[in-house]
Amino acid sequence: MLGKNAKMLFGLSICALIISVLLAAWGFPRIVKQQIQKSVQLDNDSMMFEKWRKIPFPLFFKVHVFNVTNVDAIMAGKKPVLQEVGPFVYKEYRERTILGYGENDTIKYTMKKSFVYDQEASGSLSEDEELTVINYSYMNAILTAHDLMPGIMPMLNDAMSGFFSTDGTPFIKIKARDLFFDGMYLNCSLNHSALALICGKIKADTPQVMRPAKEGNGFYFALFDHLNRTESGPYEMVRGTQNINELGHILSYQDKPSIDQWMDNYCGMINGSDGSIYPPINENNVPSRLYYFEPQICRSIYVSLVGQRAFMNMSTYYYEVDSSLLASKSANPDNKCFCKRNWSSNHDGCLLMGTFNLMPCQGAPAIISLPHFYLASEELLDYFGGGISPDRELHTSFLYVEPTTGAMLRGIQRIQFNIELRNIPNVPQLATVKTGLFPLLWIEEGIEKLPDDIVKDLRDAHTTLGYVEAARWLIVVIAAFMCIGSAVCVVRSGAAAVWPRTNNFVLNAGNRLDINKGRN
Repeated sequence: MLGKNAKMLFGLSICALIISVLLAAWGFPRIVKQQIQKSVQLDNDSMMFEKWRKIPFPLFFKVHVFNVTNVDAIMAGKKPVLQEVGPFVYKEYRERTILGYGENDTIKYTMKKSFVYDQEASGSLSEDEELTVINYSYMNAILTAHDLMPGIMPMLNDAMSGFFSTDGTPFIKIKARDLFFDGMYLNCSLNHSALALICGKIKADTPQVMRPAKEGNGFYFALFDHLNRTESGPYEMVRGTQNINELGHILSYQDKPSIDQWMDNYCGMINGSDGSIYPPINENNVPSRLYYFEPQICRSIYVSLVGQRAFMNMSTYYYEVDSSLLASKSANPDNKCFCKRNWSSNHDGCLLMGTFNLMPCQGAPAIISLPHFYLASEELLDYFGGGISPDRELHTSFLYVEPTTGAMLRGIQRIQFNIELRNIPNVPQLATVKTGLFPLLWIEEGIEKLPDDIVKDLRDAHTTLGYVEAARWLIVVIAAFMCIGSAVCVVRSGAAAVWPRTNNFVLNAGNRLDINKGRN
């Protein structure tokens, strides 16, 4: 009876070991993966959805302005000397409006940003701070007209002072609030043919940085006001309910699957997310790049994997922008299709290393770079007499991504806006300046650290996963010990059965031990 029970126990323990190994190797990971998917996918019942629809905390939006300290020297052909003023800090709130759901596991939405000045974070700086900067709208009008109709420049220059209500120089004193959001007034009420041409073009093109003046015939120029006034989109994004690895991928923007401002399909591709959500990272197949689509520059940009780093006591993957993103065509041939179309017969439209032309995207001669021309050509730095000092820690863009959920624990995007200060002999205000790429300001936008309650949720999830991880192997260990114990019982019970029983022995005379073999 003992042997039979031992063998039964051994069989059951073997089955338990097999089941526990299958659960540990396949069952538990699948269950955990399904639970993670349910929590991060864009479904009405998921933990992530409402936080994604309306981010429950403000991002930061910081503006650093390049104050010009030697205007007279620049007008005399000397090198510019700049002084960085800032940051002017705003709280940025984001909310999405859901427009509907598609058949291919997609969600369609628009996104609204709103900005509130953060006086405490800005310190002694106020929005009334007066700054001397490159006159972006003046240079915009001059460069656009000069590229289209060079012969109109003398007549256009006569209209400039009335249009800008200034002396029409390439530099201007302006309050921070007017430069960022409130706007600088551009007067279109004067009776001047060249001015009528400029105002007509502005009205026809409706650039984002211009808004019609309510009080009369004119416009207000402000760099960021359109972000406060309008929603971007619509976007069509994968929800991740069917394939978690596609979570956040944008399939179309403004109902188009690609961007048509560039020279071929490669540059027009929409890659990645909108920068707010990423799928969980498979530790066995970590992506070398993370992409996100930035509609303000009409292209997808990326950060490259640097390696694993601890952040907030959690293991993360750290991604950072590298030189290939804004590389020249000789350094990165893929970037050639971002060059401006039809520049001229003797120029292919490609710019120097570390710069990117926004003319095809925004219809304005703006050029972006990383702050202080970080990772850009040394030629750009040589133009300045002071105030430009690229620094990796201060001027790069980066992400810390938690792999289990794909959550961005920290992320900052930094970008600088520049415009060409061009020597134009038949424009008196520009006849003596040195041609060069002149910075106006740079911004940084993102999350320095997630709020404590969200961090607590992530840590609790990690703790739970740790318990699950320990439990699945503990079950295997217990099953293994059961197998060993039952095997010992089987061996012992088998040994007792093999040993001869006492009634099979007969003690004969002469103290001899004979074995009764039970033969007939």
